[in-house]
Amino acid sequence: MNATELLRALAKERRDQSIPTTLTPFDQLLGGGLPRGKMVELTGRRGTGRFSIVLSALAAATSMGEAAVLVDLGDNLDPRTAEELGVDLQRVLWIRPKTMKQAVMSAELIAATGFQLVVLDAGTYPVKGRRAPDAAWVRLARSAEAHGTAMLISTPYPVTGTASEAVIVAERTRMQWHGRGKSPRLLLGATTQLRLEKHRHRKPGEETTLVVWTDPVSSRAKSRDLLPTERDRASAGDPSTSLGMTPSRASS
Repeated sequence: MNATELLRALAKERRDQSIPTTLTPFDQLLGGGLPRGKMVELTGRRGTGRFSIVLSALAAATSMGEAAVLVDLGDNLDPRTAEELGVDLQRVLWIRPKTMKQAVMSAELIAATGFQLVVLDAGTYPVKGRRAPDAAWVRLARSAEAHGTAMLISTPYPVTGTASEAVIVAERTRMQWHGRGKSPRLLLGATTQLRLEKHRHRKPGEETTLVVWTDPVSSRAKSRDLLPTERDRASAGDPSTSLGMTPSRASS
């Protein structure tokens, strides 16, 4: 069996599996996580937490021992932050294209080499370079299917058309703060509304709330009064999701 046949056999074996991002609300919308052999599009404006989901997917995949690729058109990756959030950088291939066309071509070529997770992050609006043609997204989806690759496309607006298995929209982000008035406030986290815009095998329209909490154990939080309390968390929603971010302060 040559290398190509081996990759195809592995792709067929894994096709019914998925890669969970460990963000339960996001995974539930997809029926368990990012499906292998399929392309999922995540869209949302600046500040909706798209890149946090990207980092969570990379952290989950690399912690499982998988090799992953980040096609970083938006040039958003901070290696130190990614490592703090659990991304094993030794298992990540970081590609920094200049245009959307280069980004799509890179993702298509790299999927054929056996990487099990390929993430293309287009950054914020305006996206660098012109839109890729619909045919390019179809080829990318076919490449993912042929090699059993879980593919996540993160964009500020929909671009993949009918090629994606599913489209999730991130919207209505609200920051959660500890403290009131003019005193310095501690950022507890953020809540983002997620909506299943499209899915080939699930009913669209389902909505859920993703809660991302900052890490309460931080050298910056000297006083217990500055740490998130159970009342603070309950008022914002389900506290079960955390990306381990560092708390930060902001003046009113």
